[in-house]
Amino acid sequence: MRFLFRQLSYDLNANLLLRPALWLIACGLLSLGVPVVERRLLRPMPAFRPLLDFLSLEPGTAQTLLSTLAGSMMSVVSMVYSILLVALSLASIQFSTRILAGFVRDRFSQQVLGLFIGTFAYCLGLLRSIRSDPADVPGLAVALAMLLAMLSLGSLVLFIHHIVMGIQANVIVDRIAAETEGVIATVFPEEAPKEESGGGRGSRLVLAPRAGYLQLIDIEGLLDLSGGKAIEVLRPMGSFVSTGTALFRVDTAPELDRQMVKLVDIGPFRTMQDDVEFGFRQIVDIGLKAISPAVNDPSTGATCIDHLGRLLGAVARRHPPRTHFGAQGQLVVPNTCFADLLDLSVDQLRQYGKTDMAICLRLMRALGDVVPFVRDPADRHHLLQHAKVILESAVRSFPELDCAELHRRHAVILEEATATAE
Repeated sequence: MRFLFRQLSYDLNANLLLRPALWLIACGLLSLGVPVVERRLLRPMPAFRPLLDFLSLEPGTAQTLLSTLAGSMMSVVSMVYSILLVALSLASIQFSTRILAGFVRDRFSQQVLGLFIGTFAYCLGLLRSIRSDPADVPGLAVALAMLLAMLSLGSLVLFIHHIVMGIQANVIVDRIAAETEGVIATVFPEEAPKEESGGGRGSRLVLAPRAGYLQLIDIEGLLDLSGGKAIEVLRPMGSFVSTGTALFRVDTAPELDRQMVKLVDIGPFRTMQDDVEFGFRQIVDIGLKAISPAVNDPSTGATCIDHLGRLLGAVARRHPPRTHFGAQGQLVVPNTCFADLLDLSVDQLRQYGKTDMAICLRLMRALGDVVPFVRDPADRHHLLQHAKVILESAVRSFPELDCAELHRRHAVILEEATATAE
């Protein structure tokens, strides 16, 4: 149930339906309840009589006001959705289509849409409470409709400001990096994981029932299902599997295969639930598009490299994630390591930016910021190899004078690596 709840929670938060629907239901119920409370509870109480007299309206005035507010809200909802769609289109064209999920998950946008739709539903529901008797018009409920309309107006201004700020490259990259840091904190432990004896490789394959990206794995559920037998997950988080591709290698009974497949979430796109690489992938994509000849925006590329260095430093400070689970290590799950993330962060940006000195310098600086935190000698050697290749590529493309600063930064990396090793 915990695994299913986590899947459902992420899916509901990753769309524009849940929060607007909750606003719609809440405001619809409010439109039914407030007039009843006003008529039956507040009017008989003398303390509320002056306030209710002050808020009293003629039936025709109340109906006109509510009809105008309801129609205005629908027009504003159309405009808000149009603004959001334009922002999504611009972001996907300028940066990458992979970042659209972050815009859709934005809670502020969802709440603003919900407020507009809820105000419309409240005004529409309140119209049925307006009767011909002037003494029976729920003035407090109509005043609440006006208050919701004023809140909607303020939210519209904030929403436009939020969108204008949100489509800036620095804000987008920072948001992705912050979200990725949360995934790093979940996947990469602060302390070294306990060593567990391997349970051996399974002997039978379990095939994927459908094609898609591996979004989530229920570790606890697989351990419960294993019964001490060996289970090896053959694909890492975020990888694409085709229908009929081997997903598990197991020693469990064949009748458990159907239950086992239900403990992995396969979807049409990658998500940020436990997929650390996906955050890196999004930032790299933005950087690659920024340094492409069509866009030619090295400043945005440098910003992406800065945040990639930030994330690599966060990973280097932590221990590698566990790959064996269970008392006998019978469950084997492949996980991303520091070297994989380093390759993902550097390789393509280095290859496409080798003729841009600003990109080469920023890559070298990022590696210099990361190297003091790298504990494993193999990872440190891997980082030094990347620094060496960056330097060699630049030397072949630029005159010696232009490479002076790059040589200096490379020397700093070598010094830091030596100091860290000691």
